[in-house]
Amino acid sequence: MQFDDFVTRVQEQTRLDTRDEAIQITRAVLETLGERLDRKVRNGVEAQLPNELKEFLLARAEHDEQYDLQEFYNRVGARADLTYGNAMERTREVISVLREAIPDGEIEDILEDLPPEYGGLFA
Repeated sequence: MQFDDFVTRVQEQTRLDTRDEAIQITRAVLETLGERLDRKVRNGVEAQLPNELKEFLLARAEHDEQYDLQEFYNRVGARADLTYGNAMERTREVISVLREAIPDGEIEDILEDLPPEYGGLFA
């Protein structure tokens, strides 16, 4: 899936008014996911994404950070200037598009890397 297609799908899923808003939430979710994943798993996901999305995934990936799902939503909310509830909803919608964009094997690798509480996010 190309960058423009990904952003269009996010905008449709989230029902956001502008493309810029869709890019902002995409960036927030992928940056947060990128910092949370193990380097090997992150590299596998990165290989499946167009360059613009790779940049988001790698933006904060200096080292692997370990935190729970609640903190994941908190970080997305802070990066996208959203309430906790909106961050949860938007994150699920972006992850839904990510599931369309990358092979099931990469999703399985992500789920194996993350604690079980993240499973519902990728369901």
